[in-house]
Amino acid sequence: MAENPLVHRSDRARTEARATDWASLLARAIDDLTRIAHSELKLLAASMKTALDEEVDRILAFIATGVMMLSGAICLLAAVIMFLHEFLALPWWQSFGITALILFAIAIAISALASSGKKPPAIT
Repeated sequence: MAENPLVHRSDRARTEARATDWASLLARAIDDLTRIAHSELKLLAASMKTALDEEVDRILAFIATGVMMLSGAICLLAAVIMFLHEFLALPWWQSFGITALILFAIAIAISALASSGKKPPAIT
């Protein structure tokens, strides 16, 4: 390539310096963008972890509440059976039978109330 007489040596050095400046600037920009992306991914992972931890805590509280309610229901059934046996002087089998009939009646009533509500139309 023939040297341009209008371009001085110092201008050529500046042109080469600018070319290397653009290359280093582009490399730094790409490096900054990748660091930003990594930081954003770390933030996303941290926020997902806290959300997941909160959800697990909520599920565990729900399960503990359900177990306690079930235990209370069993104790209530035992109390009803004991009441029928002790205070009404019924034999054990009659106390269990009456309690079972009462539970069946309650289940049928709840089922009837649940099915009597309006059902949304089926989407076809």
